[in-house]
Amino acid sequence: MSEFVFSSTVALERELDGSDEGFHRYFYALYNCSPDQDNAINQNRQRLQEEYPDKAVAVGKYFVLWGEAAAKALRSYYSELAANESLDDDFRGYANGRLQAIERRHLTSQGLSVPIDLSEGQLSKDDYLDFYTCIALSNGQVVVKATK
Repeated sequence: MSEFVFSSTVALERELDGSDEGFHRYFYALYNCSPDQDNAINQNRQRLQEEYPDKAVAVGKYFVLWGEAAAKALRSYYSELAANESLDDDFRGYANGRLQAIERRHLTSQGLSVPIDLSEGQLSKDDYLDFYTCIALSNGQVVVKATK
């Protein structure tokens, strides 16, 4: 029997311990790819790390972006998804909604009397995904079937 556990991006980020495995799980939850792939996402994050060295926190051989650097990385990712015409309209709409939510969260955190820099995991946290996934898990609607 399997045990299902859901971890939000914030929970995955809190669990980062410098291990490659932990960072890979976290990164995949954010960007749906490996941090070791040679792609536009990783190239953009590397550029942002260089542009904002004080907004990149080392985690083992990787890093987590904060503040404006995190917001720019996530904006770029979700903008590309929302504009990608090869994706289903519903998914593109979801990506556009995530883009707007990330922007609101970043602007709110920066508009406080003492601005707060949020991380990539904090900015990308999807409250609806968290809620509905937990409901589906508790209702037994998510199952894993063993394959041979």
